[in-house]
Amino acid sequence: MTLRGRAGWVGGIAACALAFADAALRPHLPLVGGFRASTFGGPLILTPFAIVFIAGAARRDEALAAAEVVGSRPFPGYRLSLARMLGQFGLTLLLYAILIVCSLLPSLVFAGKFASPLTPIHAFARGIVPLLYIAALTYCAVALARNALAAAVVAVYWLFIQLWGDFLARIFNFALTQNWPTYAAVGLAAVLGTLAIQRRLERAPGGRWPALLPVAAVVMLLLGVGDAWQRTAHGHDKPLHQDALMLEMAAQHPDGSPRMPGFWLPDQHGRGFSLSQTNGRVLVVCFWSPHRPGSATALEMLRTLSAEFPADQVACVAVCLSNDHAISAHVASEGRYRFPMVTDVGTHYAGRVEGCSPIAEACLVTDVPRLFVTDRARRVVADPGNISGATIDQVRATVRQALATPVPPVID
Repeated sequence: MTLRGRAGWVGGIAACALAFADAALRPHLPLVGGFRASTFGGPLILTPFAIVFIAGAARRDEALAAAEVVGSRPFPGYRLSLARMLGQFGLTLLLYAILIVCSLLPSLVFAGKFASPLTPIHAFARGIVPLLYIAALTYCAVALARNALAAAVVAVYWLFIQLWGDFLARIFNFALTQNWPTYAAVGLAAVLGTLAIQRRLERAPGGRWPALLPVAAVVMLLLGVGDAWQRTAHGHDKPLHQDALMLEMAAQHPDGSPRMPGFWLPDQHGRGFSLSQTNGRVLVVCFWSPHRPGSATALEMLRTLSAEFPADQVACVAVCLSNDHAISAHVASEGRYRFPMVTDVGTHYAGRVEGCSPIAEACLVTDVPRLFVTDRARRVVADPGNISGATIDQVRATVRQALATPVPPVID
């Protein structure tokens, strides 16, 4: 079975149909469709189909004995193997692009909403490295073992990361966008190493560049391991390393102070954003997560408030709670949100929302989306438990109340 065969067409159609059904069961928003395509459609629907059909293609290529078939031609068999491997990668990415379109169709068909051109681009960018990484491991494992059952090992590895990745350190999750340099390097090392082994087994003619294949494979592997080590040593991940700044943010508690806990986090432009930049203004903070569809409504509420109130009087900030650090920036550009959208880079798996990130722990956030409104002294003036389900009119009235609240003469 290969992606170009009849079974491949059937598998591709089934994957696209499942992606369409998944998006149709969610709120009919382009942002939601694009996110589901890169987190569910690609990793959980398309990848198992790709493992099966790429394994079949690799076994077919090995069975054809390419080196003997083209022995009279002016290029060795391992180069033909590379060409066929790239062809399988290309077909996989084409199928993924079609799957993304199917995930975006429900918003158009059922709600008449067109997706931003950036939405499919971002969804494709988030899924391309994880998909090619697994595809490369599958093809290389079958090509070296000369047995399609080698793909089962890759499938077990993929299944373990997808089902239990939340309990593992984030560096082991190849589906997270911030980890793409690590797994792009490791995947390329697997391809180069496989080509080097095939070249040696078939005793292909020597050459300066082909002889460097083993060296290039080792270099790419070291780069991948080095990048993983850097992220482990300097990131914030409870099983491996805890960042001092993140611990300080988590240690703040509103019970001991009437002020909204502060934070220093990267915004959608990659710049650090601090709540101190909003001093003297009423503050509206929204905690949201791409996994909660209701977050889209909360973000639209922030857009309305930032447009209605002067920027020098009211500041709106959205805090994204997601293990994938690219989501917030992608949503900001797709939705054309102009207010700061920061990402809590310390977000990790936890059984409760208030334990999943340092700033959520500091603010005692128990559910998302969650809104906080403070006065000019950054004192919370609304009950977060009530305002989380409020309408735009209620939030607007709360903001006006905060604007009218007297500010103490001295702000600590």
